[in-house]
Amino acid sequence: MNIGELDRRITIQEPRTVENTYGEWALNGYIDVRVVWAKVDWVGGSELDEVDKKTAITKVDFYIRNLDLADFLNGTNAPTMAHRIAFVSQNLVERFYYLESIEQIEGRKEFLKITTREKD
Repeated sequence: MNIGELDRRITIQEPRTVENTYGEWALNGYIDVRVVWAKVDWVGGSELDEVDKKTAITKVDFYIRNLDLADFLNGTNAPTMAHRIAFVSQNLVERFYYLESIEQIEGRKEFLKITTREKD
């Protein structure tokens, strides 16, 4: 992979929670952590039957430079499966992709492959 293939902008977002009146932590939206250049690779899709309805799942791999997340991967701020990626496709629709895995490719300091899925 070369740096010229990173031709799409993505936003990595983390969840924000608030304590409700019962002392429980509840999701209160997402905030932007970082905007980076990425290569987008649509892996495929599938359908699931969930509680009497069909759910479409799209799998997408995002490739980014490893240095873009150097401070993000230091152990204290490491992304979790609760993080998501916001991506505006060519038809100008913002979609949200939820993390499944992050792996280093082409050496520790080169690129990261972020495997995600979107549920409709």
